[in-house]
Amino acid sequence: MHSESLNGFEKRYQGYKPLVLIVDNDRDNLLFASCVIESLGIHHAVTDDSEKCLDLVGELLPDLILLDIVMPKIDGLEITRMIRRNKNICHIPIIAVTGLTRPQDTNQLIEAGCDDYLCKPYLIEELESKVSRLHLCALV
Repeated sequence: MHSESLNGFEKRYQGYKPLVLIVDNDRDNLLFASCVIESLGIHHAVTDDSEKCLDLVGELLPDLILLDIVMPKIDGLEITRMIRRNKNICHIPIIAVTGLTRPQDTNQLIEAGCDDYLCKPYLIEELESKVSRLHLCALV
């Protein structure tokens, strides 16, 4: 059950397991992020297709989205903007995962609506810290 109507208290005591949607067009990056998220005891779903991402967000209502920014078809900035415009899913935290590290790049991430970002390549501890900061580990 991944319902936005459950508050943190209900999620902790009803056996709720948080879900992270990992979106990246590079399969190695998907595998790495999946292993880290799984090691934290958090459920995850993955896709390498930016167009399918939007359908999955609406269908699964994940607790967090790890979103690659440089993707074919629809880039991560546009996906973020689309999510933020949809009242049913706009509350879902988004962590951008990107190799773009210039100050203007990070400003674009924030302006688009990303809650945080990770610069590729990132360390396991960095991803764990970002997830912990969003309190997903408390739900496990």
